[in-house]
Amino acid sequence: MNRLPSNGRNVPQKAKKQLEWSLRSGRDLLAIDAHISPGNPVAAEQVVNYIISQAELLTRFPLTGRIPKPGAPRELGFTRYPYNLIYRVTRTKVRIVRVIHQSRLYP
Repeated sequence: MNRLPSNGRNVPQKAKKQLEWSLRSGRDLLAIDAHISPGNPVAAEQVVNYIISQAELLTRFPLTGRIPKPGAPRELGFTRYPYNLIYRVTRTKVRIVRVIHQSRLYP
């Protein structure tokens, strides 16, 4: 069911952007899984699934993250797990560039 604004007219839903993972960001996810899995495979799966779900949310809300400095990619930090998604937004897609631990600096 569509929600109607107070004036009674339908408001078109925002188009969902396509999600794209860079090769490097895919490797980042694998490294996170490999780092956590030996001690707790269930936790590793939870962390990776959380990161993926947050990336998928960016397809609907791409401007959620902050821009740390002009010209830099956007950055979405998590409070639940100590990782940041580094991403760029184009007219049609959200491209995940990196997934990095918050203790590391991203150039």
